Amino acid sequence: MKYYPFNPENFRFIGTPIDGIQFEKDKVVFVEIKTHKSRLTPLQNHIKNLVKNKKVEWFEFKITK
Repeated sequence: MKYYPFNPENFRFIGTPIDGIQFEKDKVVFVEIKTHKSRLTPLQNHIKNLVKNKKVEWFEFKITK
């Protein structure tokens, strides 16, 4: 990944529906790695639009005894 613009040590692989998440000091980046002519799936495009439209939230779920 010669031209990857981030520190790969801060990347966490998810696999599906996107490849992973990049954790930077000042931002969190959703990452999809494509080769040559491959394109985003409809679901990946939907996720991209949700992120661009700021439809991203933090949710903390606490488990109690």
